[in-house]
Amino acid sequence: MSDDDFSDGGTSRIDELAQRAVDSFMTLVRRGTALAGGTLAIVVVVCVGSFALGVAALSDGIQTVWIVLGGFSALVAMGAVVVAIWRLLLIRTLSVSLVKELHELISSDPRSERVVIETVESSDGVQDESAVVMSRQFFSMRDAVGSTTRFVALGTALRSVTSFPLLILLATVITIGFAGLGLIFLLALAL
Repeated sequence: MSDDDFSDGGTSRIDELAQRAVDSFMTLVRRGTALAGGTLAIVVVVCVGSFALGVAALSDGIQTVWIVLGGFSALVAMGAVVVAIWRLLLIRTLSVSLVKELHELISSDPRSERVVIETVESSDGVQDESAVVMSRQFFSMRDAVGSTTRFVALGTALRSVTSFPLLILLATVITIGFAGLGLIFLLALAL
């Protein structure tokens, strides 16, 4: 299929599809950044609060162990969310390159075009869903692009989008652990 097959009144269907795909990325960036910002606030409050309670409740050698392990875990939780936000914000700077690379991807292979269409259509169908649900739609596109050096911006954007749920999950699991430990430390201080 050539670009002429997709022409529609002077506007290329491929250009339109590439722009819709980038718009899906940008919608995910907005939602993901908002979700990650709220998650970061909760992670900081719970982890720092529980860490402080642990330092106050523990003594001697176990306090030193808590400072090292608890501090490291808190940094991992906060760092995971910061990395998720940073990766999503990076997509904004790549938007022009994304349109060009998506156009090239769609033009080069009919199967890739089908994957992009399915991704865009499925992400349009979940517009009312969370950023985590939307990010799942991009896994098939990531597989279609593969590990080629030809689509650097697209590969970076897809890696950012598909790693987002894992980073948020990591921060959430650690934060739940800190919340449980915080309750134990609070009880220990109260007794």
